Amino acid sequence: MVLGAGLGTRLKPFTDRLPKPLFPVLGVPCIEFALGSLVDAGVRDLVVNVHAHADRLESWLRDNVPPALRLAVSDERKQLLGSAGGFRQALDLIPGERFFSMNADVIHFTSLEALASAHERASREHGVWMTLVLNRGNALSGVDGAYREIIVDESTGLITGFGGKKAGVPFYSGTAVFEKAAFSSLQQGVPAEFVPDVLEPAIRLRKVAFIYAEDLWIDIGSPELWVRAQEHLRHAVLAGRIQGALKSRLETADPTCGGRFDLGKNRIRMDDIEYEIAGVRDS
Repeated sequence: MVLGAGLGTRLKPFTDRLPKPLFPVLGVPCIEFALGSLVDAGVRDLVVNVHAHADRLESWLRDNVPPALRLAVSDERKQLLGSAGGFRQALDLIPGERFFSMNADVIHFTSLEALASAHERASREHGVWMTLVLNRGNALSGVDGAYREIIVDESTGLITGFGGKKAGVPFYSGTAVFEKAAFSSLQQGVPAEFVPDVLEPAIRLRKVAFIYAEDLWIDIGSPELWVRAQEHLRHAVLAGRIQGALKSRLETADPTCGGRFDLGKNRIRMDDIEYEIAGVRDS
């Protein structure tokens, strides 16, 4: 499942016009990075939830999802169901009992094959409901880089609790494997949030495993981060850190995204919206 229903509040005023998953990074809509990872991992069934600008996002998905993926859309147009309620709403669209989860608005290159193997092992040994990818590698994150610390037991591979918010600690990347059982206690169609309603209860039951990732992780959650993401990803391409079909896609994409996106010194412009950014330069 790819989470595409967020409001993109930090990216206003641009998200007044465009759903956040379609924001271009070097000319490639952000959601394409998640879709490419799923195809590379051999995934065949795709569920995307939609809310903000749902018609536009769904139209793009119908026209652009790779042929290898069978698309189903979980409709949250009438009510945004939150970071856990969205999963509960979509469960009937997801075949099988376990599934990958990725964010549509974060670029992350972790190995889904390694994640699946780790979850299978943790499921056999501990009966876990989920395995989360904790990033401790090359991350382009918020200004202070601070996240809530996740406390783990290295000997068992289980997450045991949370600490305070701080910089320089592994953080949940938004990529995971879930068992459907993780969401079975939630009511269908009722908003719910992932951390208090699903993750914390599962941690108390010792049902949450983790793996570390050193992979590139890029958040485009604010206009300033969106500017920085262009250079961060460009350097990764030039350094040979991105290969295969995605490398070719980035090399051939129009970085202006068909003229809708113009990045200049201290300025982003999309259509008729301009945004001044203090202290950020495009090199």
